[in-house]
Amino acid sequence: MAMHKPHVVSEEKALLHALQQGDTLAFQRIYTQYYSLLYLHAYNKLGDGNAAQDIVHDLFANIWQRRESLTITGKLSSYLYASIRNRVLDYISKEQSKASYLDSLTQQMESQYEATDYRVREKMLEEQIENALVKLPPRIREIFELSRKQYLSHKEISQKLNLSEQSVRSYIKDALRVLRVKLNAFPWILFSFCVNFF
Repeated sequence: MAMHKPHVVSEEKALLHALQQGDTLAFQRIYTQYYSLLYLHAYNKLGDGNAAQDIVHDLFANIWQRRESLTITGKLSSYLYASIRNRVLDYISKEQSKASYLDSLTQQMESQYEATDYRVREKMLEEQIENALVKLPPRIREIFELSRKQYLSHKEISQKLNLSEQSVRSYIKDALRVLRVKLNAFPWILFSFCVNFF
């Protein structure tokens, strides 16, 4: 077997030299000799026939385009296998980056959707509250809005309106009682009001 190695190396050098001179027959010979082996090598690494085919075709296209400046010091087969291995690793890296990017994009879109959905529900809730407040007796609405919109304490409201704190608390309870009926689809907001007002 060792007796054939010099002949193989010599033949490879002759093919490479012819290829560098633009000999299409030399290129076709290299392509025919190595395509299947390189394809199987790529396919075994990727498990994807289309990707393996694209990688091998891209390698040979690159070799033809760079034929005049192509420098191969060792065996042609070693160069081809190393080139395929590097291209497979690049492909895997790009696919992982792509998958990571898509995951990130999906999460971002979901987050934006959730934020938009939250804003829509928040706006609907605000409208529901405003509609309910309009229907409250003027005095109750005034006290409730001083507490909710101006964040005044019971004591501050009582001083402002010349009422007892107990009266303020009673008015707010009345407001919450009405809102509880109007906003029964939004129980958490009533809980929030209760936490803020009592």
